[in-house]
Order: sequence, then structure tokens, then C-alpha cells
Amino acid sequence: MTRSMTAATTDARVERSPDSALGPLEAHARHIRRLIVRLAATPAGCHLGGSLSLVEILVALLGCVMTLRPEDPHWERRDHLILSKGHAAAGLYAALSEFGFFDPEELVQRYNAEGSPFTGHVNARVPGVDFSTGSLGHGLGLGTGLALGYRLKGLSNRVYVICGDGEMGEGSNWEALQIASHQRLSNLTVIIDRNGGQNDGPTESILSQAALADRLLMFGFDTVEVDGHDLPALLQALEAPPTGTAPRALIARTRKGAGVPLFKGKGPHYAVFSPEQLRRALVSMGETP
Repeated sequence: MTRSMTAATTDARVERSPDSALGPLEAHARHIRRLIVRLAATPAGCHLGGSLSLVEILVALLGCVMTLRPEDPHWERRDHLILSKGHAAAGLYAALSEFGFFDPEELVQRYNAEGSPFTGHVNARVPGVDFSTGSLGHGLGLGTGLALGYRLKGLSNRVYVICGDGEMGEGSNWEALQIASHQRLSNLTVIIDRNGGQNDGPTESILSQAALADRLLMFGFDTVEVDGHDLPALLQALEAPPTGTAPRALIARTRKGAGVPLFKGKGPHYAVFSPEQLRRALVSMGETP
């Protein structure tokens, strides 16, 4: 059976005290969501629902779990984050700017503009991004190869790959999972954003992933199911000591459009906001337009 994670206090890179452990992290999540919503109001808009569903996952990884140097994005001892669902670039860029990789106002001004590195799918020219992604089903293969390379070199760098649940219909992902399991890549963690939706509709009506946890277990992964908006549970799952040499998989149950009450948990896949729509979204979040 998979393990189900609930709230717990953990040590992490962002300093947290037991009585107010999540204050800074929750503030980061709010700032990131505000920035994502602002990106939806740029001329080309953004993939909004799936960017918002990722926020707590990104905060846990970039703010606590991963070993990084924002001032030196190519530091050789860094951990790697590969966003395989690369259409959620707005979410990753917003999180990277929140944690000091670049100026958030530069992101807003240049997002999806001609000649800008801040393209609508993840671009490796952006500081903090190692691989361009967007063609679904490729990120996990990249992450598996990278993790194997570090293992062969005897290095401790870790690799985290975020996939979408709809993306798990791609056969290339299951080839990568087989290799990762066979090679016992305990330095690899796969996180599946289980938001239940994709471009063409509900994931379950297109290609059901109801047996996802069982499949990952059968492929030899240490598999955890967790509320993807519960920061303590995410941190507990991500920071738990390895159980043997198996790679780890987190199935993070999330909601498209999470954190913006205007959407009532059913945010649009893609959005181009008018100024009035931006104002209403920010007001619903308790933010000043």
C-alpha cells in the first residue's frame, strides 16, 4: 500500500519554529500565486490552472528541500528540478523569482515577449532552469539519465521531476520509470501533480489514472500519496529518509486554480485576463489590485 502523509514538523532550509512553522512558506505561496495571476494578465496570458496547482510543491522544493544557490544557478553541487509539464512555466518562473533567481518585475514585463527567455513553455535560458520542457513525456527521461549520471560519478546531487497526471498517459514515462527502478536511483524523486485535469478535459475521462499508485508500486517505487496543498505533509514526504535504494514517487492531490477563490477550485487551463478579471481574481485572494 502507499503511505498517506499528514502534517508534521520538519527541519528545512527555510528557518521554521515549531509554533509558527509555516508562516514564511505560506507567505511565499501567496506571493507566487499573486505573480502567476499577474502573468495571466500579460498580452499572451498563461497556463493558469496547472501553474496554480503546483505552488505548494514548488515552495516545498525550492524553499526547503533542495540544495541550491540562486546567486549561482549553475553551482555544480546543486540539486535539479525538472518541470516535465512544461506548459506550467508561469508557475515555475514565479517560484524561481520568489526565491531570488531573478527579479519578478522583469518576469512580468518580459513574459512571453518576443526575444524573451521567459517563454510560455519552460526555457533553459532562464536562471534556475536546466532543461527546456513542454513536449510531454520527456522530463522524466531527462531526470532519470541525470540521476544515473550522478550515481555513476558517486555524487550526492538529487533530481526532482514534476509530471502532470494527464502526462502519465505517455509511454516514454513508463520506460523511464522502469530504468529508474532497475538502476535503484534513490537520488530521484518523481512528483505527480494529480490535479485531475488536462487540456482536453478531466483526466479520468480521457485516460484514467485511478491505478497510478498501484502501478508505481509495481514498478518498484517507494510511493507516497499526499495532499499537494498541505505544506507540512509535502515536506514530511519529501524529506523522509530513504527506505532502501528505491526511487521515490509522490502523488500530490491538487486542484487546478487552487488559492484563487474566484475559481472555486476549477481554474481554467489557459487564461488571458482583462484588467477587470485580474482585479476580481486578486480581490478574491484578499490582495490589493
